[in-house]
Amino acid sequence: MTTLIDYVKASTGFTESTIAAVTNSTIAFLSANLRNGEEVRLEGLGTFKVIDKPERPGRNPRTGEPITLKPSRKPKLTFAKSFLTNIQPDPNAVVVPAQVESTIPAAVIPPIPAEVIPPIPADLLPSPTVIPPIPTDLLSPTIPELLWQIKAPDDSFIQVATSELSGWGVIATTPVYSPATGWKLAGKVPELAGIV
Repeated sequence: MTTLIDYVKASTGFTESTIAAVTNSTIAFLSANLRNGEEVRLEGLGTFKVIDKPERPGRNPRTGEPITLKPSRKPKLTFAKSFLTNIQPDPNAVVVPAQVESTIPAAVIPPIPAEVIPPIPADLLPSPTVIPPIPTDLLSPTIPELLWQIKAPDDSFIQVATSELSGWGVIATTPVYSPATGWKLAGKVPELAGIV
């Protein structure tokens, strides 16, 4: 019998540690949600839910004495119709009869073919993500930081770098000066777009 980890490893090429991490995460997710009394629906498999049974009267199966059964919580899985359809035998498949013990020597009994696990279809496998480098024509060139003259709170004029303008309270309606632009409102200076 093939384990889930072996099957996923053979059909996807994922490492055993990756598969174990995903499996453990799925189990933790199911446990946490069921513990909170929530239903969990796994597309294509079914819906997990919990059945809470309150404290109730019962009988000791050995002695027949009346006892009180403790409250309990049991998980329940209701399979999806698509899953139930998928597990039905293929009507076109050749039925191999179950192996029966026989007095015929082993050399006469034909060998039963090994179970063949079909691979997962390629369109269902995740594609490897390779991120190419950003083309240089899309990168903005490095521009030296500009210096601007602004009016300080004490009515003097000070020189402030572009990156420090917002720290000085410069907004779109604040007048700023540079030799290249002259006096303009900060919101009208293209170099300050997105900064103020």
